[in-house]
Amino acid sequence: MSHETTDGPAAQTPVTEGETTGFWGASRLYGLVVTLFGAIGLYMSGLIMYDKIEIMKDPDFVPACTINDVISCTDVMQSNQASAFGIPNPFIGLFGFGVVLTIGVALLAGAKFRAWFWYGFLAGLVFAVGFVHWLAYEAVYDIDALCPYCMVVWAVVLPLFLITLVHIVWERQRDAAGIHGADRYSFAGGWIMPTVVLVVWYAAFVVLILVQFA
Repeated sequence: MSHETTDGPAAQTPVTEGETTGFWGASRLYGLVVTLFGAIGLYMSGLIMYDKIEIMKDPDFVPACTINDVISCTDVMQSNQASAFGIPNPFIGLFGFGVVLTIGVALLAGAKFRAWFWYGFLAGLVFAVGFVHWLAYEAVYDIDALCPYCMVVWAVVLPLFLITLVHIVWERQRDAAGIHGADRYSFAGGWIMPTVVLVVWYAAFVVLILVQFA
């Protein structure tokens, strides 16, 4: 008489293609964009931090991005808004973009994260979007000067937020539809609205600057 056993690998219930593993990865394109923007933000934050330290050591130091009364990193870096939380803002940028860059590289290496991790990442980007909007408003209407390095940082934050929001929406839809395997990240549609939002945001910012300083 033969006996069936329930022990060992053969008894484990296989994960079918229609089941979710509870982890979300990302397309190579998304990973590349996050890595690129994270690297740009980290580099620019480093430049701002360097100039900030030099100004703290020597009040007469003139950063390379100070050109005239309007394009003046000096005025921005010496303002109260430059240390919004009691520490120089570039520290926040160095930490935040360091996290972004790490996530981007991990995704390129094939990493997948739990949904809560993605929601936490999105929450951090929501904070970043709100923070850079406040900084932009203060620079244009209160400090009355612009820092080119800072503007590059502002410019990469919003697309990071938009593509991550779209990515999370897609992941939820793919889970609901049971899309897994190689087809999960082959979907290329859905970028029209985020692109429109981004273009309108950039255009609005340029218009506000021209109205204020022209």
